[in-house]
This record gives sequence, structure tokens and C-alpha cells, in this order.
Amino acid sequence: NDCTHQCLSVRQPRSLMFGLLALCHAAIPPAPSSSAAWMQRSHWIPHNDSERTARFMRLLPSLGLHCPKVGVSTFWYPSIGRRLRGAVALEPIAKHEEVCVVPLANMISFLSVQNSSFAPVLRMADKDVSQRGLWEAAAISLFILREGARDSSPHAAYIHASFSGHDPASIPKTLPPDSDAFRALKPSVQATARRFQARVAALHQRLIAPALQQHPAAFAEGGACDPTAAASADGAASPRSCASLYSLRRVTEVLGVVQARDWNLPVFGRTRQFIVPVCDMLNFGQIGLRVRFDDRRSSFLLWALRPIAAGAELLFYYGSFCQDEALSNYGLVPP
Repeated sequence: NDCTHQCLSVRQPRSLMFGLLALCHAAIPPAPSSSAAWMQRSHWIPHNDSERTARFMRLLPSLGLHCPKVGVSTFWYPSIGRRLRGAVALEPIAKHEEVCVVPLANMISFLSVQNSSFAPVLRMADKDVSQRGLWEAAAISLFILREGARDSSPHAAYIHASFSGHDPASIPKTLPPDSDAFRALKPSVQATARRFQARVAALHQRLIAPALQQHPAAFAEGGACDPTAAASADGAASPRSCASLYSLRRVTEVLGVVQARDWNLPVFGRTRQFIVPVCDMLNFGQIGLRVRFDDRRSSFLLWALRPIAAGAELLFYYGSFCQDEALSNYGLVPP
């Protein structure tokens, strides 16, 4: 890391994998019927972000998530002069109370990709270990792009109601270098962002673009995109083409959001990246919350070390990062 500027406490990328594949399969219950309304993309698209979020939070018990005292609100952050979406305590939370329990089946991880039709794509990447950590986050990003674009998905509720509400433009490292917003960044943050984008570009060229050619059915599954769509006369990809859906720009943006929201915890003896619905909305701070993955219950647990008042924002201490890296990764430097 070339970051030599002031270091302070900010969000730490969180990540996961899981032990033996057989054990992981056993931990995942059968997918619900694809006829469920909430699994349909058309169920979410007509609504705005607020309506989608409200629908999603009401749906949690049906999805198997137990977060009865957690809601979503916005909070004013004077240091950046704007409001941020975050999690709020709807009722008083007692000391040692479990605040949220999210089963493995509801999380999006490298395992989700491994157990999908993307498995052959992952085998291509096994031959290239030079960017293994970034590749796992990129694989999750490809999975989210596909599941969000297809007609029906068991992950549709989370992707359309929560993940898609995170604007990539708020993450400086995803900004196009020729944009005014990028040029407005201080040089050290630009340098951090350029390094990230160079790594993503190399990964896209070496692995993702060839995989699109070799495994088009996996990328297009569920009507996510049209692998046969031809480029226009000026060479631009058709909006419905797989080349457009998985373009370097789209992958860079989604990968930036994944890294801003993911967790990094031991699961079945190994540690890699994963996304946890609801719990990925915790902003930076110290309010006495702790997390772990319970192998026996096959669930992500969030619990309170001390009482939390109703109406309080639910915060989590991410770790220590350099100021420029924090700004590049998350768009803000927590106080």
C-alpha cells in the first residue's frame, strides 16, 4: 500500500469462503419456487428506492432473516454535509441480544458463484492466482450483475431493494478518469483509484472477456442478456448484449460497491468475501455491536455487547485505514 497519509479508523473490506464443498451444499436449503412474486425482477423495477427498501424489510421473515428490531433510515453526517442510509434500532436492544441472524442461503459469496452455472468460469480463474483476492470479489460482482438482470432470481429482493441503492458514483475509485468528479479528487486519491482500476482492467482482459466468449450461456442465464446481440455500426455494444452487461465499466462499478459492503470472517475454517443483507447497511461507528459466522447454525450473527436505545443508528467499527484509501473506497472519512 502506497498510502502514507494520516491513518484513522474506517471501513475494512470484509470477505469469506467456506470449508468443504459438500459441507457447504448441506448448509444451503433448497431454493424457493421461482414463481414467488418477490423473485421476479418486474416486482421491483416499477418502484423507487424507498418503496423497494420498505418492501424488502417487510419481506425479511419470509426470506428467513431474523432482524426484528432493525429498520432502515437516513442519518445526517455533518463531516460530509449529507445524509446517509443506514440501519436503525426500531426498539430497545438488550445487552447480549441477537440483533440479526442471516442464514448462509441468504448471503452472496464466492460459494454462491461456485454452486452456480458460473463454476466453469471459476475453473478458468484457478489457473491465474496473481489477483486471487480481487478475483473473488469480481466473481461475486459478476454473479450480482447476472442475478440482477435476469427475469427471476432468489437474490432479486436484496439486489433490487438494497444493493442497487448504493450509487457507484459515491465511490471515488470507480469514477471514470476523464470525468469532472474524478478530476476534482486530490492527486493522492486519484492515484489510489487509478491503481484499483488498472487491476480491474487487467482482470477483465485476462479472465472476464475470454470467459464471456467461452461460456456465454452462463453469463446469459435467465434472460440476463443476449449473447448473440451484435454491435452497432459504430462498434458500441447493444444495451441488451452480454458485452454491455459485463463491460469493464459495469464490472468496475459493481466491484467497487461489493468491496464497500462485504465482510471478512472465518466460515467453516476459511476466510473470504461475502455480502450479508441488512447487516451491510451498518455505517462506521462504535455502538457495541459484534459479528461472527456460526458454523453450527450456518448463519451470520450480529449481537449487542451493551444496551442500545430505540432510534439509535446501528454502527459497526470497521477497522483502521489510511485516509486516502478510505476516501477512495467509501467516499468519506468517518469522524
